[in-house]
Amino acid sequence: MRLIGHLSDLHFGRHDPRVVDGLLESLGEIRPDLLAISGDLTQRARRHEFAAARAFLDRLPAPYVVVPGNHDMPLYNVLKRLLRPLSRYGRFIAPDRYMLYKDSEIAVLGISTPRALTGANGRISSRQLADVEAVFKPMPNDHWKILVSHHPLLAPPQRADLPAVRGAARALEAVAAAGVRLVLAGHYHQPFSIDAGVQSVTAQDSILVVQAGTATSTRLRGEANSFNLIRVDRDAVVCQPQLWDGRRFIPANAVRFRLADGGRWHNGPEDACVVP
Repeated sequence: MRLIGHLSDLHFGRHDPRVVDGLLESLGEIRPDLLAISGDLTQRARRHEFAAARAFLDRLPAPYVVVPGNHDMPLYNVLKRLLRPLSRYGRFIAPDRYMLYKDSEIAVLGISTPRALTGANGRISSRQLADVEAVFKPMPNDHWKILVSHHPLLAPPQRADLPAVRGAARALEAVAAAGVRLVLAGHYHQPFSIDAGVQSVTAQDSILVVQAGTATSTRLRGEANSFNLIRVDRDAVVCQPQLWDGRRFIPANAVRFRLADGGRWHNGPEDACVVP
């Protein structure tokens, strides 16, 4: 069993310092096995914003996989956006090709989906899908294979008009074929979890897509600041959002997903479930 803290859309430069402190306090109490941070660490990719994000990462109580978001590219410096869009991200945070965490139970791969010429919605490239295959396919089937990106592979169910990442349909097929069971994303500041309903001809597995809200930004879009706690254990996933109530993060209702015969996810409330 592994406990993953899923954070997204921190937006340093337009963040709430009280929520940042509350988030670090909450994570220090929970002590997850891994943190997955699905992009938009900064608001406008400025140096002082990346420095603040770096300081935040250095205070985290667990190892992490982090990916960039579209806000981590310069908006107003057009030349830099075109020629070196993620240079500051690479200097302050991590390489932008991919980041991998692996232990005896889980393998978590983070890929970079923002693109200088695709606006806010990003793209998954053929090269990245080849990376997904090269990393995950050689791993044994009993490993939990998890993909992290900033842009979601599905639109939020409550906002079907919002686009998924470019290349999403092809990406869903490819990651299913590579044995990925769980995809974590952000971008829209609207948390949800849903079965992608994608069946691979070879693997016959469906993919569970979990999207996080904004952990620390003041750009709330009608939602509270939040992050997800995700417990993965054999053939089950429990997802429990943690919501900011103005003073601290408190657990919301958990949802349990179980992988049934035929490789399809089934979900429902987790009776009396508290993620440890």
